[in-house]
Amino acid sequence: MVKRMKLWVAGALLLAVAGTVVASNMAFKFVPNWNQTNKVFTLSLPLNNNYLVAHDVFNDINASCPGSAQVVEKVVPSTGAKNRLTWNGSGDDFPVVGAEGLLITVNPACTSLVIVGSHNPSQSISFSQPGKMYLTSIPYHTTAVVAHDIFNSIPSASVVEKIVPSTGGKNRLTWNGTGDDFPVVIGDSYLIVVSAASSWTAPHY
Repeated sequence: MVKRMKLWVAGALLLAVAGTVVASNMAFKFVPNWNQTNKVFTLSLPLNNNYLVAHDVFNDINASCPGSAQVVEKVVPSTGAKNRLTWNGSGDDFPVVGAEGLLITVNPACTSLVIVGSHNPSQSISFSQPGKMYLTSIPYHTTAVVAHDIFNSIPSASVVEKIVPSTGGKNRLTWNGTGDDFPVVIGDSYLIVVSAASSWTAPHY
C-alpha cells in the first residue's frame, strides 16, 4: 500500500502520494504517518522550523499524541550511522537543525502531529566528512522521485539509503548507482555518503 501523508502549502491542502507534489517555497504543514509502534521512522523537517532542541520535538509529539513519543534521535556523521544522540525524556537534549533528519520512535502510533515550517532555497547542506553517513532532510517540494534523483544531484555522492521502519533502524534500502532505486517519500529523511567533501542545494519545485 502506498504511504499517504497530508501536506499543506500556503494554505492549500495537497495529498502527497509516493513523494510527488507541486509546491512553492512558502510555508508548509505536514502530518507524518507514524503508524507502527516501537519502530524507527525518519523525519525531514523544513529548513526553517519551530524546534530548538530535541525535547521540543519530543514534547510536541506527546502534545498531539499523548504518551506516544518514546525516542528522538540525531545521527552524528559516522560509519553505518551508528553514532547517535538520543533524547527519551532525558539524555542528549541536542540542538535541532533543519538540514539534519531525525529518527523518531513512537508507542502508541501517532498520525495527528502537524509539522510546520518553511524552506530556505539559498541554504546549502554540507557533507564535510567523506565516507561517513549523514541523515539528511529532503524538501517537502522535492523534485526527486526515486533514489537515483537524490544521488545524481549530490556532488560526489556514493550512497543514498532509506531507513525502513524497523527496530533500531536496521532495515535499509541502498542505492549506490545500482541496488534498490526506491521511491522518495515526502517527510522521510535519507542517509547520504559522499566520496569527497561537498555541499548540496536540494532541487525543488
